[in-house]
Amino acid sequence: MNPVSTPADRDLVLVGGGHSHALALRMLAMNREPGLRLTLVSPDSLAAYSGMLPGLVAGHYTLEETHVDLRRLCQASGARFVRARVTDLDPAARRLTLDDGTTLDYDWLSLDVGATPDLDAVPGAAAHAVPVKPVSDFHYRWRSLLADLDHRTDELAISVVGGGAGGTEMILAVARALIDRGLAARLTLVTAGELLPGYPDAVRRRMARRLADYGVRLCTESPVRRVEAGRLILDHDTVAHDFLLWCTGVKAAPWLAASGLPCDERGFVRVDERLRSPADERIFAAGDCAAFPGGLPKAGVYAVRQARTLADNLATAAGGRALRAYRPQKRFLSLLSAGGRDAVGSRGPLLTVAGPWVWRWKDRIDRRFMARFDEPLPSMPAPAAEASPHCAGCGAKIGAAALGEALERLQPAVREGIEAGVDQADDAAVIRWPAGQRLGQTLDYFPAFLDEPHLFGRVAALHALSDLYAMNATPHSALATVCVPRHHPRLQARDLQRLMAGAVTELNRAGCTLVGGHTIEGPELAAGFTVNGAATPEALWHKGGARPGQCLILTGALGTGIQLASLMHGRARGPWLDATLEAMLAGNGAARVALAGLGDLDGTRPGACTDVTGFGLLGHLLEICQQSDVDARLNLETVPLLPGTLTLVEAGVTSTLKPANDQVLARCEHHGVASDDPRLAALTDPQTSGGLLFSIDRERAPAALAALRRHRVPATQVGELTVKNHKASATMTLHDGGPC
Repeated sequence: MNPVSTPADRDLVLVGGGHSHALALRMLAMNREPGLRLTLVSPDSLAAYSGMLPGLVAGHYTLEETHVDLRRLCQASGARFVRARVTDLDPAARRLTLDDGTTLDYDWLSLDVGATPDLDAVPGAAAHAVPVKPVSDFHYRWRSLLADLDHRTDELAISVVGGGAGGTEMILAVARALIDRGLAARLTLVTAGELLPGYPDAVRRRMARRLADYGVRLCTESPVRRVEAGRLILDHDTVAHDFLLWCTGVKAAPWLAASGLPCDERGFVRVDERLRSPADERIFAAGDCAAFPGGLPKAGVYAVRQARTLADNLATAAGGRALRAYRPQKRFLSLLSAGGRDAVGSRGPLLTVAGPWVWRWKDRIDRRFMARFDEPLPSMPAPAAEASPHCAGCGAKIGAAALGEALERLQPAVREGIEAGVDQADDAAVIRWPAGQRLGQTLDYFPAFLDEPHLFGRVAALHALSDLYAMNATPHSALATVCVPRHHPRLQARDLQRLMAGAVTELNRAGCTLVGGHTIEGPELAAGFTVNGAATPEALWHKGGARPGQCLILTGALGTGIQLASLMHGRARGPWLDATLEAMLAGNGAARVALAGLGDLDGTRPGACTDVTGFGLLGHLLEICQQSDVDARLNLETVPLLPGTLTLVEAGVTSTLKPANDQVLARCEHHGVASDDPRLAALTDPQTSGGLLFSIDRERAPAALAALRRHRVPATQVGELTVKNHKASATMTLHDGGPC
């Protein structure tokens, strides 16, 4: 699922998924600079297109239609995607610090992190106002307000602060959405100066007329002095609000100025005409976060036009060639949404148009822009043959310098009884084993499903630990086996450091000491862990302890194999993958603690337990049936699935392991379930870092579910165990509906 890596020797990191970066990434992919590896860092998988945001609020568009799916874009562009927020930039070390505490090194850096409304400029605004950015937070608050309004009979006061294009379009979009839902509210637009400053008089008049038509009270020349709960304090008036939206005055992310880069008075990064920082030739910036010579309005049209220059200059700078200047256009077409399917347009002071046909024109332009991100990239040339073959055997090891650089910042937790581990650098780990306990040992190893070493390292460690949790063993120690792609040693060190930092995060959380490992280089990133665990004989859970009449409980949801396969099929969607990765990163440690604690209370314990991984739910359930000499009855209606899983199955997306796993269906009887039911694909889908499947006495099932909920583990009762038909092999009955 991870394409074979082309050897690289430089890292270009793009921070932020704004308009400039989204377009530049496609351009860089189509004209790939040899040896340059691309990485995009963004806190969200979806990036809003500002031109369609009013239409989203008004109800003209869906969330998917108005956002660029950054995960899909990176997948198509051959770029890494790191879902994280940057909190610090160190230009001297060429290093970014992310909000998960990890670091990301670069050779070239581009910034397109936008701007956010400045709520600190007015007392009380931060406590009582809703900023329009980040869009994901605003959209959630807006949808929550609409849901609340549907159940209220009183009239709410909704106010928007900011009379520029953003605020004017937003109050009209809010008005349209309320009308379409049959809801009423008192709407007010407050601006410190005139309406739509910088726009032609004809545009201001037309938009003011539309505000009046929608019943919006307009307060011009009314700077907000203070915001209180329920009201705005102006110079000579007060304005009530139950929902306050802030669309004025923007500021930069604080870490930009804290980096020491030259910034303007609002903290935006100064750049020259080539979009490069005058203080650091390896750092570029574009879009709203860039302070261009002479100043430019914070408008998406400039960010879009900067993309070509930015992409060209990033490639040529990395290749050691001359850069070119960005020349901002003096005039551009401006199309303002006017609430309904209506718009006002202008190009300079002399041309102004308005009406539904202008909205249709704007709609075509916006949809055409967004369609660019769904278009497949032209076929890229095959990577050039490597100049010399690579050694096998011990010659395939990672170099000592790269290995040392990668491991020096790791801080594995050390358990008592580790006499020789990573710190001692002996030839083997030395461990004192507790008397009277059993050693549980398991090994997992697989290639990366996403080209993001830190995330992959976390999942690989959790996947390995899962086998110990399924047997109620306490993790003790681990050995790592890692294959790093054949890049420059500097990049190999970066990859190995991030992978192991992710793995050590999860191992430390589990109280499992990393005691050593082995690294090689190869065609793609891969990792695995041998983990040791301890348990007393009587505490161990097995697959062979299930009894007829017990209920089957599944933690988590199914579909990770299908979701990861969607990457190969080009059908992955960012929000679906986000949910999948969140499920994989949950691990089974909390579930094991919840179930073990339940047993401590009254002696009840799972009858049988296993983790759902490569053989799918049915494959692992069959193992329980065979080991416990029982049959099973599974209710498809209750089996939880990850978002988008059925949609992908119906589109023909399944894991390559599906044909082998589907053989278990021959052991199933179908009661009211069609043989082509798409849910069957989920039952045999191989899971990576999947949940636990366990049986428990019927009367103890409610207590088990409650204990799991207290530990924030999603769990569902999915079936029951029945008396085995001893004239046949173990069987499973699949049915649709009905209680356990």
